[in-house]
Amino acid sequence: MFTLYRRLGEIGLMIYRFFLLIVVGALFFPATSKAFTFTGQSRTYLQARETISGENLTPLYEYLDFKIENVGSADVSFHFGGWARADLTGETLGKKTNNELQYAYVSYRRPTSNAIVSAGRLYVFEGVASEQIDGLYTRTDLKGAFGVAVYGGSPVETDVNTRSGDSIYGARVSYELRGTYVVGLSYLKEDDNSADFREEEGIDLWVKPGAKVLLQGRSWYNALTSGWMQHNYHLLLGPFDKLNLNVEGSKVSYGDYFQSATVSAFTFPSIDPNETVSAVGLGARYTISPSLIGIIEYKNYEYDLAGGADYYGGGITYAASSGYGAGISLYRMDGATDNLKYGAYRAYIRKKRGKTDATLDLLHVAYDQAISGVTDAYTVVGALGHDMSAKARVVADLEYGRNPDFDNEVKALLRFVYRFGAKAR
Repeated sequence: MFTLYRRLGEIGLMIYRFFLLIVVGALFFPATSKAFTFTGQSRTYLQARETISGENLTPLYEYLDFKIENVGSADVSFHFGGWARADLTGETLGKKTNNELQYAYVSYRRPTSNAIVSAGRLYVFEGVASEQIDGLYTRTDLKGAFGVAVYGGSPVETDVNTRSGDSIYGARVSYELRGTYVVGLSYLKEDDNSADFREEEGIDLWVKPGAKVLLQGRSWYNALTSGWMQHNYHLLLGPFDKLNLNVEGSKVSYGDYFQSATVSAFTFPSIDPNETVSAVGLGARYTISPSLIGIIEYKNYEYDLAGGADYYGGGITYAASSGYGAGISLYRMDGATDNLKYGAYRAYIRKKRGKTDATLDLLHVAYDQAISGVTDAYTVVGALGHDMSAKARVVADLEYGRNPDFDNEVKALLRFVYRFGAKAR
């Protein structure tokens, strides 16, 4: 427990340093705002589980997020997010403790032109970019329905050598006819130790030609491998009376997509770089009554190396104003390999009464052929939550399961969420 407090202290020191930057920066802005507001959320998780090797783990997590608005000026704000972990028993991935500063940045937002400038550790989501960087991000609307976003700095990544000589920068240019379509072109360049690491280009679009038609999607291109990383598109149709339809299509080339993976989970040889997967899907959602909704879905996967698979099924959900809810679904996976031939069945029920809610969820998977001697895998989850106040909530989860990795698996999770805020004048 002491170690967790020490880690939280390290995060607190980060907060203090960034807050000093905010205070100093605020001195350069006119005091047009009479008050600043401070809002945030604390999420504490205590988990108990067993690893595949049989080690018992009891990690304690603390996630802290907050923002300060109207800092010296109504246009200036400060945003912070970070987490810390301490293992009360065992070690997670060989470490008893860990922490991370997820984001901590200052933003200046102009009241016109949808313009914003942010500096610090931040996340960038612009076209082909979905990045965590230490640097600068700016965005603004231009005349003639154009918009531009530019960013640059040092990438924040895991399991790489060092950050020496690392840099990342990029931009996205968009053209918009408000309410009808948005088309964006984006570019990203990243160097690792001053050598080419990633160079990606992309196009994204959002098109709504009518009240009942919406098309959105993206295509990313890897300039270093000269190949398309992915295409991903969704078409939404409806509502037609009580019916909504959706069509989706995607294609991913593993060799191009994961060529410059920045996390160990997405590195070769765990993923065959020669594999390509294409998928097409259809779905329908029908409102039977205000409380009852039916869903059917079909999706076809085609792997160049692993063969194909069809996934299809449907379900019904029920939600009443009295606080009752329930659902049942049945799906089938027909694939080329034994681990892709199974039926998946789920049923749940929940009830909310006053400030307390309870949920019972059951998932059953029936394999056509036994995997590690298991033909039927299942998971049962029970959850009990209580709103202690308008700002505080506690939830306890207990999960029991049997699957090809565990004969008997038990997990427990205790969550406490607290929202806080203040206004200073």
